Formats: sequence, C-alpha cells, structure tokens
Amino acid sequence: MVDRKEPQWPPFNPFVRHPTTILGKAKMLLFGVILVPIRLTGAVCTLTCCLVWANLCSLGCDTSKPYSPRRRRLLLGGCRVFSRILLFFYGFVWIREKYEITDPQKRAKQPYPSVVVCNHLGFAELLYLVFSDGCCFVSKDTNRALPFIGKISEVLQSIFVDRGEGGRPEGAANNGNTSTHSTSSGIEGRSTTDQILERAHAPPGTWPPLALCPEGTTHTGHCLIRFATGAFRAGLPVQPVCISMPFSPVHGYDPSFSCANIVTHVLGLMTQPMNHLHVTHLAVYVPNAAEKADARLYANNVRCRMAEELGVGMYELTWTDKLQFEISEKARELGRKKLAERHGGVVPPPPVFTQDPFGNPLLESKKDK
Repeated sequence: MVDRKEPQWPPFNPFVRHPTTILGKAKMLLFGVILVPIRLTGAVCTLTCCLVWANLCSLGCDTSKPYSPRRRRLLLGGCRVFSRILLFFYGFVWIREKYEITDPQKRAKQPYPSVVVCNHLGFAELLYLVFSDGCCFVSKDTNRALPFIGKISEVLQSIFVDRGEGGRPEGAANNGNTSTHSTSSGIEGRSTTDQILERAHAPPGTWPPLALCPEGTTHTGHCLIRFATGAFRAGLPVQPVCISMPFSPVHGYDPSFSCANIVTHVLGLMTQPMNHLHVTHLAVYVPNAAEKADARLYANNVRCRMAEELGVGMYELTWTDKLQFEISEKARELGRKKLAERHGGVVPPPPVFTQDPFGNPLLESKKDK
C-alpha cells in the first residue's frame, strides 16, 4: 500500500512563473519593438564569437582531460568576457554583488572550495558564474544538442548527465539516498558523483571551478527545494552563492526560467529595459566532523544557511514534483508516471495553492465557504 508521505508544498506554486499583467505586456510591447532587434542581434553575434573562441582554444585537445594552464587561462578569459556581454544583451545591465566577507584579503585566506553551489532560477546565474569564476557545470546531456551552448559547455569541461527516460537530474538524486546512479555521457561507466568527487579532490587549478545547482532543477526563486548530496559527499569546503532576481509583480516580467519555453522567455527578457540580478557570495562553508560523515546533514545545513540569507522557506520538493507543471505533455506524463511510482501506483491529487509568491490571494481561493 501507499506509505510514502507527500512532501509539503508552500501556499504558492514554486515552479510556475508569475503571470505578466496587462500593464506588463504593454510595457513589453512598447520597449520590445526597439530593444529586441538590437539585443537579439547582439546576443547571436556574442554567442558566435564565443563559439569561435572556444573552438580555437580547444584545437587538438581532449576535453575529458585537464588543459594546460596557459590554454585554460586563454579559454576562460575570453568566455568570461562573452558571458558578461550576453548578460547585458539579456537585459541584466547591472549586477548587484555582495560578499559576506567584505575584506578581499580575508576572502583570499579562506579554504579553497571544492565546488560552488547556488540556487537554480534559470540560466542567468550560470552565465554569471562563468563571468565571475570561470566555472563549468553539471548539465543534462540533452543540452549538448543546443546551438552554441552545447559545444561551449563541452569545451568548458562541464559534466553531462544522461537522465534517460527514467533518470533524474543530479540535483534530484535518489531523494537523499547515498548513491547517484545517473551516468555521465562523457566517460563510459563513470557516475556523475564519481566525476564530481574526482574534480573535488583534484589539486586547485587542475580543472575549471565546478559549479552545481544541488536542487537539480529550476524554480521561481521564492523558496529553496531539496538539495541533493552529490556536491557534499566529498566532505570538503564548498562556496555557497545565493541568487535572486527581483521584479515588479505590477508591471515587470518574471526573469526565472521554470516551466517555460526558452525562446519566448529569452525574448521576454530582452523586452525589459533592465532585469535585476542580485548575487551574494557567502563565506566558504567548512563542514564539521558530523557533516563530513553525513552528506545529507551537510547539504541540509548549507541549504539552511542559504535560505536564511535569501529570506525564503525550504521545502522537500524535487524535479519529480515539478514535472506535473511542465509545458510539454511528454514531461507531464513522465511526472505522472514518477509520482505513481512514488505512491505505490496511485497518482496523488495536485496541490492546492491559495496565494501567489507575493502573498496576494488567488482568485480560486475565494471560492471558500
């Protein structure tokens, strides 16, 4: 029988973006006529230049092995510049950066982090981490087929996860069990966790800094969902980075990329005079003995610290819970299948939401007694 407890949901839907108001749509139309052609042309030119640069810097190289220091500096130097230009063309004109340790000399004396972990709202934070730290990522294998992005990610030495039909993203690994069965398509027979551990234990500078989104899927940023343990199993220090993208619910456009079409979302970003990206670099988190021995405890404690900084709640939701809200029928069907597996063959009723993320009651909730 069904024994599995359904995770608690917030009063708002954490996976569906805030709808754009009529005023917001009028603003998009007004500014979009001018901004979109300019920004779209600029973004395509920037991506083309970045791809050419990546190909030139990786000529004759095996991307599954560490690059020479000089080649890596050349590659990352160009990619960092192109990433910032791309953010500009996507409307992120100004980035607000904050450091928990404000003194640069004290920051430099911190333990070297094995990985960078951040919450996952879309692709803006990934571009930022390439720009700020020259990071590579753990990414789903299907992203390799994306124009421009797939090849650039491969040259940056990202780890690609093959989810398959019944797989899961690294960030949603096993709902907290102690192993990750997702395999990396880059190296036969190697699990994602094996490669993360290899990178984490390598001497600093061997590989590009590895950034992970331990939530394993995007959401709207108004809470933190369950962290997987892959980034924490090495028991080494990690660098938490907190991302928020505030916008006006009255006339703004929700910049988070969750349950949306990527083309229309990118065009939507380009219609905005300015999108906001706020980044907080917390102090490097050094695990204690208990956290080193228990990756789940370590992951939860890092999540607590990030939630405290962001001022949001935490919920034990995963990629599986998100699938029922995806825009494609194929993804929703996969979600129903996975929820049925979780609940002994019975698909639970969908959650009921009573307000939006800003605390405004939903119209449906007024049908109360």
